[in-house]
Amino acid sequence: MDAQHLLDELVQAAKRLGVEVRSEPFETPAAMGGGLCVVRGEHLVLIDQRAPLADRLRALARALGDLGSEAVYMAPEARELIDRSRPREAPDPVRVIAALRP
Repeated sequence: MDAQHLLDELVQAAKRLGVEVRSEPFETPAAMGGGLCVVRGEHLVLIDQRAPLADRLRALARALGDLGSEAVYMAPEARELIDRSRPREAPDPVRVIAALRP
């Protein structure tokens, strides 16, 4: 699936979740292409339309991961992108220290 179709798939997944996705030119470029926000109690994903396509894809994938999109059907490529965009859990510092002790 090419990048534009993947973006369209993610937008459709957001719609199935009842979340609006807006693509607008940001006055100040977003470091990560946009993201999830809450406006008047409703989730909204704002995407910087001037950001490179890869950044827009990552921003929307991160937002969908935060929204718990597991229950919504989407193409396997879209699901994989969302899974890859989730932050890895930080290691538990207590376990790290314990592992370093002799």
